[in-house]
Amino acid sequence: MKFPDRWQWEELRHKLVLTPEEKRVIIFVIAALFLGLATKCYRDTHPQPAQMDKKHLHTRKSQP
Repeated sequence: MKFPDRWQWEELRHKLVLTPEEKRVIIFVIAALFLGLATKCYRDTHPQPAQMDKKHLHTRKSQP
């Protein structure tokens, strides 16, 4: 994108007008990415111990 010599922030702001709904969508996407990154970092630093399969904990005893 080529900017004119007398480019100003005000001109750019008028060219990139977003509706309130578009702003909410952008904020939601940024928040979702941030929360996903935070969750990944937390899980990397706090690993969970290996869990046993629940279906093998309650085995049936064989009937005579």
